[in-house]
Amino acid sequence: MSSLTDRGYDHRITLARVVRSEWTKLSSLLSTWLVFGGMALLAVCLAGVFGYGHGQQIRNGEIAPSTADAVSVALLPMDLLALVVAIFGVLQMSGEYGSGLMRATLAAVPRRLPVLWAKAVVLAALTGVLMLVVCVGSLMLSQGLAGSDDASLGDPTVLRAICGAAFSVAMTALVGLGIGSMLRHTAGSITVLVVVLLIVPPLMGAVPREEVRDAIEPYLPTLAGQAIYQVGESSSTFETFSPGMSAAVLAGWALLSLAGGGAVLYRRDA
Repeated sequence: MSSLTDRGYDHRITLARVVRSEWTKLSSLLSTWLVFGGMALLAVCLAGVFGYGHGQQIRNGEIAPSTADAVSVALLPMDLLALVVAIFGVLQMSGEYGSGLMRATLAAVPRRLPVLWAKAVVLAALTGVLMLVVCVGSLMLSQGLAGSDDASLGDPTVLRAICGAAFSVAMTALVGLGIGSMLRHTAGSITVLVVVLLIVPPLMGAVPREEVRDAIEPYLPTLAGQAIYQVGESSSTFETFSPGMSAAVLAGWALLSLAGGGAVLYRRDA
């Protein structure tokens, strides 16, 4: 009697197949498109509002037009988007644990770790592509309502900022996925995420020694993410690395959180 493989069937579990499965789960949920669609629309609308206000300041002679300011204004909503997609990343894992779906997932993929890698690939790809579109749309609308063309898509620094913003949001989403994988509890994971992304940076002002504060700040994920799409000299009161080094820092956060999540997933039962 011939085997299933001999008859043309191949039931091997490969990463590509797990990725396809995770994409099917993600894309089949209406909530996915509502979250990402609403997030994209909100970001572009906010960029338009900020751009209009920026244009009014230029027309009133309060500030001089510049590429750095134009890009900064257009990409202001990125911090909000990064938080939203990071929470979405948390729910990718904690939601399955809460619903019990993770048992069926791990029964289908006994090696476990490919599940996390597949979720990371799908989440990063979807978020990165969407953010590229959102950033371009935000810049165009912001510039249109500002009544200026200070930031052109033909400018290499502007293109770098747009790609950097998309990368920043995608990496932050992976940080959320890793935290959700480690803690498995939605409320606890979101609490930790909010503390790391939103609470810790302002608290750095309470550090008494300036040299200690300046040594820590560039490694915070929120500040590293902002530095990636910065154009020109930073007006921030926080200390940051160059865009390239900041990208490496944020990627390191994503890898460390995913590694921690992978360790928990591998060792603990669903």
